[in-house]
Amino acid sequence: MKRVLLVEDDFILALVHRKYLERIGCEVIGTATDGEGAILSALKYLPDFILMDIRLEGEMDGIDAMSKIQAESNIPVIYVTGNSEPSVFEKASKTNMRGFLIKPLHLDELKKIVDSI
Repeated sequence: MKRVLLVEDDFILALVHRKYLERIGCEVIGTATDGEGAILSALKYLPDFILMDIRLEGEMDGIDAMSKIQAESNIPVIYVTGNSEPSVFEKASKTNMRGFLIKPLHLDELKKIVDSI
């Protein structure tokens, strides 16, 4: 069972994403709603991967948070976003990105990426 940190600032989407992750056999070991919380949780729990929203509460986005996490650890990330702009994808690709999913999530796409981690 893969252990995942779920980072999402929308409460309803966090619940949906948690259910999806559990349905495909993952254990959600922690959650965060902002970049600082994501960094602290990632370094504390050392998950197998992070499901990271790009736009988060606060000043730090998910990509910046992942850059800081990866300065300390090589945890892979699957990004989830409503923004499909090429510049966002380009910035995200500079991290240990394993997937870039556009909201709303589709269970089969998520499972395919998780299975490859």
